[in-house]
Amino acid sequence: MPTRPRPKLNLRTLLLAFAFISAFATLANTFWVMFNTQKAELVENALQSNEAYASRIATSVEEVLSSDLDRLRYASTSISDSFADQPTLKNEAHRLLRQDNSFNSVLVSNAEGRIIASAPDNLQLDGQVLQSRLPLSRREPMISDAFHSLAGNLVVFVSHPVFSRSGEYLGLVGGSIRLEQKNTIQSLMDLNVREDGAHVYLVDSQRRVLYHPDPKRIGAVLLTEPIVDAALKQNHGSMQAVDESGTEMLAGYTSIPSSRWGVISQQPLSIIQASLEATTIKVAKGVAPLGLFGLLMIWWLGLKISVPLSRLAESAKRLDAPESYERIHAIPADYFESWQIRRALLLGANLLQEKIGRLNHQAQSDPLTGLANRRAMEETLALWQETLKTFAAVSVDIDHFKRVNDTYGHGAGDETLRAVARLMRQASRPDDMLCRVGGEEFLLLLPNSSISAAADVAERLRATIEAADLDTVGHITISLGVAIWKMGESISTTLEKADQLLYQAKTQGRNRVVSEKGLTSTA
Repeated sequence: MPTRPRPKLNLRTLLLAFAFISAFATLANTFWVMFNTQKAELVENALQSNEAYASRIATSVEEVLSSDLDRLRYASTSISDSFADQPTLKNEAHRLLRQDNSFNSVLVSNAEGRIIASAPDNLQLDGQVLQSRLPLSRREPMISDAFHSLAGNLVVFVSHPVFSRSGEYLGLVGGSIRLEQKNTIQSLMDLNVREDGAHVYLVDSQRRVLYHPDPKRIGAVLLTEPIVDAALKQNHGSMQAVDESGTEMLAGYTSIPSSRWGVISQQPLSIIQASLEATTIKVAKGVAPLGLFGLLMIWWLGLKISVPLSRLAESAKRLDAPESYERIHAIPADYFESWQIRRALLLGANLLQEKIGRLNHQAQSDPLTGLANRRAMEETLALWQETLKTFAAVSVDIDHFKRVNDTYGHGAGDETLRAVARLMRQASRPDDMLCRVGGEEFLLLLPNSSISAAADVAERLRATIEAADLDTVGHITISLGVAIWKMGESISTTLEKADQLLYQAKTQGRNRVVSEKGLTSTA
């Protein structure tokens, strides 16, 4: 018969390979999940931190600008009554310039936009016209976007209108903040220098950089910058986006209401990733000893699992050997599957031995009745106990058998025993074991039977024998005791219980069945 080629892999190799692959996959998946979870958490924390940082800076800048507007408002009130007095206006401009170095220059303009007083004097702004008439037309406190002043400097202009007591618009007083040299806003921003690639910058509503840690970036217009777009269009928030240099950034942003500027605090995503990778390496080094121990445990468990199965597989090749049952029984079964396989092999070995044992039937059967003798009964019961096969034991005894021998002779008694054995075979199932265990004593072993089913079989046998008309002795009766074997109980205890129940049937009048569940008697 053609067969498939013998596999090259054995169970031990497969188990160990599967265990190692599973352990590696689990560990790799754990690191992957940990890495991504930690990354998401760090990114979220960075976004929240940057948003909070930008909000704090925006609040400080707003306070500086509000303070500047307050000083200009006070100055506009002071000069409204003497707006035609040029020396007074000049003195107020110099006072504002010296007050706290907020402004790099101060000027007073009339309603037509012509500068009538300014400081410092070296700029020679007096008599010139304002570049933008927007503050004149709006006639309200105003903070401009960045522009190039008359002197060619990049500045921001903070202004406040001047009104007379009667409400007539006289002009404005304003101060410029030069972005390319030291100023209050720049000093404030410099106090918040960040590390690890993180930085803060300030843009106006026209996307022009008002402050940046890199002075070369001040004045640049950021045309394609999603972070700047968000900062100018929304009140506050955070986002992960690519900046104009192509670097992935984690940014928080906040707008400044009074000036419509935006503050952006951002840091490269690569900084987070580098920190996370360093943490992952440290975790891997910490897990390595435990991982090595786990691999050794897997190796040991693989051997623990595969060795019994390998021995069982080897034993399966020699089930026909007389010692196969003992050899298989000696193999340890420390877990359920090996126990189940060993049990199946024991059953298979027993079935094979049963076939072989038919040749030795004479040695294991009663010569008079042909029923199993005590030796065969004990071997079968030992096998059933090993394989956990439940069974019921029915102890049978012929009533007044001594009277039969005394009345009709021993020949008739032997014929009666054979007749009873024949009737027992007719009333039993193919798997039932029928035994003669004494002179007129028999035993029925009913595998996989409940106590009620066994009692029914016993009652049917009792009725059959009572109704039978034997050629030699006529009618006889039998008494029966029925017991069930329970796991954990010894076989001898079950057989003794069946004998005791048989004795009860005898003492209660014979010709009846007594079982563990109750009494069944003749009519």
